[in-house]
Amino acid sequence: MAKTWLVSAVSATLLGGGVYFYLQSSVQPNDFTTLPAVVRTIEKQAIAVGNIVPAHSVLIKSQINGIVGEIYVKVGEEVKQGQPLIKVRPNPTPQALTLASTELKRSEADLESHKQKLANLEGLVKQKIIPKNFDAYVSARSAVKSEQANVQQKRHNLELINSGEAFIGHARVTSTITASIDGTVLNRKVEVGEPIISTESSQTATEMMSLADMNNLIFKGHVSEHDAAQLSQGMAVMVTVAPYPDVEISGVITKVAIQSESLNSSGNNSKGEKSFDNGFEVEVGELNIPQDVRLRSGFSSTAKITLKRAENVITVPERALQFDGDTPYVLIPDSSKQGFRRQKVTLGLSNGIHVEVLDGVELGDQIIDNSMMMGVPHG
Repeated sequence: MAKTWLVSAVSATLLGGGVYFYLQSSVQPNDFTTLPAVVRTIEKQAIAVGNIVPAHSVLIKSQINGIVGEIYVKVGEEVKQGQPLIKVRPNPTPQALTLASTELKRSEADLESHKQKLANLEGLVKQKIIPKNFDAYVSARSAVKSEQANVQQKRHNLELINSGEAFIGHARVTSTITASIDGTVLNRKVEVGEPIISTESSQTATEMMSLADMNNLIFKGHVSEHDAAQLSQGMAVMVTVAPYPDVEISGVITKVAIQSESLNSSGNNSKGEKSFDNGFEVEVGELNIPQDVRLRSGFSSTAKITLKRAENVITVPERALQFDGDTPYVLIPDSSKQGFRRQKVTLGLSNGIHVEVLDGVELGDQIIDNSMMMGVPHG
């Protein structure tokens, strides 16, 4: 009797549990992750990547070939226009030295010849054999003056080849290179004793150092061709510099390039098509640099340029959207069997994360997170 009662109790328990789990499994929960429609400001921005550079910088090069003799300044030193920077010591080849010396001697010989001819003609003038306006006499006087200038030029040339210095009239010509602007020495690319190539050479001239006005810095970078079409001078910009990621420096666009530059060299992709990105250079000036921020030339930077702005508008996260072709929808929770309904919406400005909703959603509405609806039929 006890055994029969025990079996009946176990059977009843199993049956009740089965019914419970069956009922539980037949229930479809309507607990969806929702996101609120809130008011915020949406900005569409263009991003330019580049560097902080001086607005005005110059490269220092030599006008004569030679060897670096002395360097008078250090990197980071501030200099004034006309201040000596580098002395170049001439290093002429034997052929150049011989040629300059020979040309001087030849000119001196020609000068002596012309002087002798002039002296002969002057004797005839004194004897009144020929007048002072006699053609040969006038030509002889002119030839002497011309040859004197030629000798002087050849002598100066030889002095420059030998020592790098010469006096032309009251002016002193020297091989010492001076600063062409007021500024700071950004770098030095030569050492004492190093040979250099001049700007007069057919080869590329040696860059010896560079100067820049560090009191006038700008941002210089590139934007895509799609963003460049919407840019204009005077637009507000916020610049972030890599060493100061939490500091935003305001400025305005001062230049948008007319000619594009290829940021990536064209090449063939896996489909055999050429691919490259056209970039347009932009410059941002009038930077409002905080006093406790010290910028250096070459700091990598990012400029954010506001193209469009919508203030205090109703927005939803973009991940809450679903599309039927080009038509956007959101899912609104309700008491229906499936637990939601589709609501068509009209969209406005988007920043890639949130999007403005012009129609279809009210402030405070709860929107189902569409990214969490994988496998759930939308109806």
